[in-house]
Amino acid sequence: MEIKETEYEMNQKRISALLEQHGHARLQDIPPYERQTVSLAAYEHGAYAGGITGEMVWSILHVHLLAVDEAYRGHGVGALLLEQMEALAKAQGCKVSELTTMSWQAPGFYQKQGYEIFGEIQDCPLVGQTKFYLKKQL
Repeated sequence: MEIKETEYEMNQKRISALLEQHGHARLQDIPPYERQTVSLAAYEHGAYAGGITGEMVWSILHVHLLAVDEAYRGHGVGALLLEQMEALAKAQGCKVSELTTMSWQAPGFYQKQGYEIFGEIQDCPLVGQTKFYLKKQL
């Protein structure tokens, strides 16, 4: 057996195909594993204020990245970006949103937006820091 590094996108497609075959062999009602990416940006007078990216798979919104320029923090830009992403996902049939954040980033922000922590990894990536897993029903 030879294990080697390979091109990411092609490998993702091959892995997804194998997982679909496996799933359909057990449950014929499982929908195809199709990803729809979403990318939104906020602008104030033409200046980039922040953005959010994610993808929708199997009725789940996976929020990948959300950041707001320091000059615009505290003015609701992050909440608006997240709200718009969730609205898009809900319109596409998503029932839940999930994301991860680090203890030094924004767990409190996401909790204010209705997310709840359902898991964590302590001492990640450094002793005293925590990676949080959060979810929200849409």
